[in-house]
Amino acid sequence: MVEILIIIAVLLILAGISKSVMDTVNFRFNESIFSNLKRQNWWNPKESWKNKYKDRDPSKGPAFPGSTTFLVWVTDAWHFFQMITYTALQLAIIIPIYKLYCEIYYTNPIVFYISLLITCKFIMGSIFELFWSKIWKKK
Repeated sequence: MVEILIIIAVLLILAGISKSVMDTVNFRFNESIFSNLKRQNWWNPKESWKNKYKDRDPSKGPAFPGSTTFLVWVTDAWHFFQMITYTALQLAIIIPIYKLYCEIYYTNPIVFYISLLITCKFIMGSIFELFWSKIWKKK
């Protein structure tokens, strides 16, 4: 049980660090260490948002299939660290569920973790996309 608590603590620490990167990049980029890094078009949110579009031009559509939806995490630092934050939090929930309730029924925890993680990401991503692209838009 101690091992599980340590894993959960590490995942929560990782989520906290990743969230701090997201907020630093988004709200005080110019005063951060990230402004000194190479590949500013990946780190700087004033530029990096364009990476999801072909030739960095929104009028040309997505840069590649999924670049504006489920693969957006590969296009810039903010989305990459958002993916790490959510994945760490989701695993911090999934791991104890498996240990407490499912270990008896499932002999392969990796398959269980991956399938439940994919399910969590699909549900969260689908609901986000529905609200982001449909419900919250002005009519």
